[in-house]
Amino acid sequence: MRHIPALIRSRETSRPGRRDFLRMAAAAGVAVPLIGACAGGVTDDSGSGDGESGGSEGGDLGQVDVSPPDQYAGRTNVAMWSAMGGVNGEALAALVEKFNQSQEDIYAEVQFQGPYHESAPKLTAAIRAGAVPDVMMLADTFWGRFLLNDALEPLNDYFDDEFNRDNYLEALYDEGLVGDELYWLSFGRSTPLFYYNRDVFAQLGLPDRGPGTWTELREWSAEIVQLTSQGQALKAHAFTGDDDWQFMAATWQFGGTLSEGLDVTIDQGGAVDAGSWHQSYIFSDGYGYLAQSAGTDFGTGVVATTITSTGGLRGIYEAAQFEVGTAFLPREVASGVPTGGMGFSLLKGASQERKDAAFQLLKFLGQPENAAEWTLATGYLPIVKASMDVPELAQTLAEDPNFNVAVEQLPEAKGSDAIRSYLPNGTSTIISGLQRIYSDGGEDVQAVFSEVAEQLRQGAEDIRPAYEEYFG
Repeated sequence: MRHIPALIRSRETSRPGRRDFLRMAAAAGVAVPLIGACAGGVTDDSGSGDGESGGSEGGDLGQVDVSPPDQYAGRTNVAMWSAMGGVNGEALAALVEKFNQSQEDIYAEVQFQGPYHESAPKLTAAIRAGAVPDVMMLADTFWGRFLLNDALEPLNDYFDDEFNRDNYLEALYDEGLVGDELYWLSFGRSTPLFYYNRDVFAQLGLPDRGPGTWTELREWSAEIVQLTSQGQALKAHAFTGDDDWQFMAATWQFGGTLSEGLDVTIDQGGAVDAGSWHQSYIFSDGYGYLAQSAGTDFGTGVVATTITSTGGLRGIYEAAQFEVGTAFLPREVASGVPTGGMGFSLLKGASQERKDAAFQLLKFLGQPENAAEWTLATGYLPIVKASMDVPELAQTLAEDPNFNVAVEQLPEAKGSDAIRSYLPNGTSTIISGLQRIYSDGGEDVQAVFSEVAEQLRQGAEDIRPAYEEYFG
């Protein structure tokens, strides 16, 4: 049996010093717990420390429990913490089992930890306890928070001439870069798509496409709401009030931003215009509503259009009893397409043998045939260039326009505004404001967003020193 050193060359690792972020985060009133003693321990520039010990300072972090079946006994174990259940979780587990069967040195185990907002605090607790997973699935808006805590392993030295940035769609790969160093490797990446019920559109004589603008959607909505579905008036569009990702897209489409760097702008310009437009569409026009699960409502046919992730396409296909159409997101004064989804990070402080083994799993998932299998099973974007040449995926992209829309829209996409990605309670603060303007008749948009902006600005100033150490 080969051993890990035969698979991968060993390498030196170093831990650059970072400011003590814990005190800043506490002042910000974070929604996701931050780390008291990350990787090798977090200290401030004066060397005074943070006053908390997670049990890992000065030594390697242990591993969470792994239970290999008998046929995989004796291998190096890799624990992957996942935030995906359902169809996507099953697809990931199948690929990891395929990895286990493909070689004789490593056993990898997927351990579901709940969705992102539950799994991230569990990682914090694991680091404090001194025993961590080897691979951590983190949402695009979570990994940066662990970066500022100095918990993530830099990945550049793990790549080689055959497996590197050139294998990936550069725009998505580069979202994990800080300067020239990679900390987060894209995997299940997505953009929002506009979904529409093609049967409804055909019945009304509407074009078989998405609306070019929000204004055009409003014009079509007046016709859509004349129909009924399951004995109820058909709604034209479902909004999701706990999704600041989609609202950020609308903010861009109306010419604004949530922030410029850490400078908060949600209380001005396009953000206020987008919120006011949505609120009027829901309450004055009566065309839309706040859904608990917009994708589920769309799939069951109670609403004619919605916006949700590319990653929801497979599930919508399975639920829908009608022809599903997808399209680019509507514009208004500008294009606005945010990237989202998740990727994988390694934990700094785990033993080198475990990190080397863990990266072999990431490398396996990045092979074209495996990346294609993931895309076909889930509907997430194909992020490995050569995966689009794998026959089954190439055929699907050619035959199913819905799969291709996200790829075609990708040149317009960009990463999230920084206030979402790096402020630990940024998303929850924004969502609380959105729920106020979308629910119960809707509060005044400007007043709500002014309150939200003040909270975000206070938090932004608390994290700014740590943020600027990475981003200048």
